[in-house]
Amino acid sequence: MLREFEIALGFLTIFKSRLEPVPDMAEVGKSAWAFPLAGGVIGLLLVIAHLIIADHFPAVISAILVVGLWVVLTGGLHLDGWTDCWDALPASVPSERRFEILKDSRLGAFGALALILLLALKVAVVAQADLSLLMLFLAPVIGRGMMVVVGYGARHRGQGMAALFLTGLDNRSVRWACILGFAPALLAGWKGFLAVAGAYLAALWFRRFTERRLESVNGDVLGSFCELSELVVLLAACLK
Repeated sequence: MLREFEIALGFLTIFKSRLEPVPDMAEVGKSAWAFPLAGGVIGLLLVIAHLIIADHFPAVISAILVVGLWVVLTGGLHLDGWTDCWDALPASVPSERRFEILKDSRLGAFGALALILLLALKVAVVAQADLSLLMLFLAPVIGRGMMVVVGYGARHRGQGMAALFLTGLDNRSVRWACILGFAPALLAGWKGFLAVAGAYLAALWFRRFTERRLESVNGDVLGSFCELSELVVLLAACLK
């Protein structure tokens, strides 16, 4: 179990492991039950940073720094997938051409707008004076649990990284990712419940939308599940 946690942490964050033998993507899939735990490490560091930074800077600057740390801790892994998806999915071209756009490292107009909107909303929420630190902690936890739960059983193609990852997912990984990823939300009461429900519906919609446009799911799409779910959790924190 410790090896699987290290695999999840090394895959999802900048805290790279030196495990031997080096895990392949199928083993990462089997270790996906620990994705919410890796999200918990991220969430804890964000809460600590917020508590420290908020005492020394105005709210907006503090929020930008916390969201910036969020990006650094993850290495921008899922943001890259988010921008690639929004460059490719809206395009009025055949699905094969959309896959080519996904693989293009250049940032297009739709991807740039999606990135700006996502980061702006995250900053706006974190800048709130009455921000729930519990919800800030839960966002990366739920987001990474949602990658596993919504990604399970998704259509994939070829033998790429995402295909091997999805092949490695099993009932055990999904069951524990669901428990570890969503059960802590109960601590946040009705907002936590709505956060999980809203994040699940949003990620499931995105999966269906992607499968219609691409006829399969790849790594960029899985990363987008995480980013979209995190955003929904933060928005739920703002509900009155």
